[in-house]
Amino acid sequence: MIDDAFVSTVKSLEVPEMGTDSTAPLLYWLIRTLRPQRVLEVGMGYTTPYLARALKDNKEAFEAERALLGTPGSGDAQPLAHAPYYDEPYEPRLICIDRMTDTSSSAPRALDVLDQLDLTGVCQVIEGDLRGSADKVRDAFGLIDFAWIDTWDTLAFVREYWELVNPAGGMFAAHYLMTYPQGRAVLRYLESLKGRDGGRLEITNLREPHRFGQNSTTLIRRIRDYVDPEDLRPQGNSNDPTGVLAID
Repeated sequence: MIDDAFVSTVKSLEVPEMGTDSTAPLLYWLIRTLRPQRVLEVGMGYTTPYLARALKDNKEAFEAERALLGTPGSGDAQPLAHAPYYDEPYEPRLICIDRMTDTSSSAPRALDVLDQLDLTGVCQVIEGDLRGSADKVRDAFGLIDFAWIDTWDTLAFVREYWELVNPAGGMFAAHYLMTYPQGRAVLRYLESLKGRDGGRLEITNLREPHRFGQNSTTLIRRIRDYVDPEDLRPQGNSNDPTGVLAID
């Protein structure tokens, strides 16, 4: 959980000009909400502990919720909207790619902060360049359920890693695309994917009007094979507008 002690510990990683002071908590809550299994971060730093803590908190919440299911038929099972969700284990993993050479970045210090927060085991680091590392990511955990891309080379990520983004609702968030030429080129490229084979996606741009630079976050969700769990629910009594079978 994000508490005062966590915020105080992570504060040492904050670089104001990087513009992630509000993005990091957003990423935390996106991870908490979406519960991805396999998370990739390109560009370590202030956001890294937030991602790692979100996955650790998810794991603890999953186990607690799973325990509430009880033993089928025992009378102590709790009703949950999608109980089959708990049939598979939740073992989230975070892989971070960073060259560790940018002197203006807090990436090298992020590992120390993870250690202070007892989050070291959550994160696996690939030290190197984004380009050419896709095979390492694929070998490590296959498809990506969620990615946070904080690099000037976002276009390279889209071109090289697109097929690794889970087509059944996988998402990635990219920093600062809206207001500089290279970023707008990425947005145009993403728009061009729509309609191609495997190119069904949703794009949402979040602009931060109070910033001059590093002033947006874009959310891209791949939906080619996505099936809404609501579509799998029993339809119940056709006269019941809620779609839930009434029991007399």
